[in-house]
Order: sequence, then C-alpha cells, then structure tokens
Amino acid sequence: MSASAKPSIFLRFRRETGGAAAVEFAIVVPVFLAIMMTIWEFGFAQHKLSSIRFAMENASRSLMVNNALTEAQLSTMVKTQLSSIADNNVTVRLSSTTVSGATVKTLTGTYTSSIGIPGMATIPISWSTVVSTPMP
Repeated sequence: MSASAKPSIFLRFRRETGGAAAVEFAIVVPVFLAIMMTIWEFGFAQHKLSSIRFAMENASRSLMVNNALTEAQLSTMVKTQLSSIADNNVTVRLSSTTVSGATVKTLTGTYTSSIGIPGMATIPISWSTVVSTPMP
C-alpha cells in the first residue's frame, strides 16, 4: 500500500465499529489533560516564585547602593519589576539587625497563590523568600 493510499487515523477511528477505541479515548484523554494542566499550573507557580526571588535580589542590590531606601520604595521596586513577568501580589518587609558590629538588612517577600488541579479543590500555597544584604 502506498503512503498516499494509507487511511488517516481519523478515518480508521471512524470505521471502528467495536467502540473499544472510543471508550479508551474517553477514559484516557481527560486524565491525560488533567495531568498536563496540573504540570502547567505547578510550573507557572514555580516561575512566579523564581521571578519574585529575582526581583527581591535586584531590590537588595539597590539597597546596598542606597541604604536609605525605605520598605515602601523597595516594595514598589519589586512590584514594578514583577508587573511585566509575573503576578505582583507580593508583600515585602524590611528588617535590620546588627551582627558583630555590622548592619545586615533583610528583605522578606511573601507571596500567596493557589494551584488549581482539574477535578480537585484549589490548593492555596504561600511562599516566602528572604534576601539578606550586608550594609557597607
């Protein structure tokens, strides 16, 4: 049989009279799609967390250069950077401690999101990332 005379998969599926292929298709495809969408949701959640960490590190570098920056200014910096690449629903906190006579400022970013798994309840997830910066 030549390649052009070979019936397509859709024609073979239509000609199937037993119904077994249709039943298998109906069972397997929804499960496969649910798994794929869950993987996509989890991957996108990890992307958001990585983006928040990157924005926090950039704000920390700015704090090292200009240690007079306030918590509100740093929060605005982080949210502005995230507005184009991820959800900017992040809370930024600034704290300062003295260790062995040196000042260390710590930025803490907290992000709350949810992962929706098809056919199951939505799972709320809260991440927190901390970036410490020694002050000159």
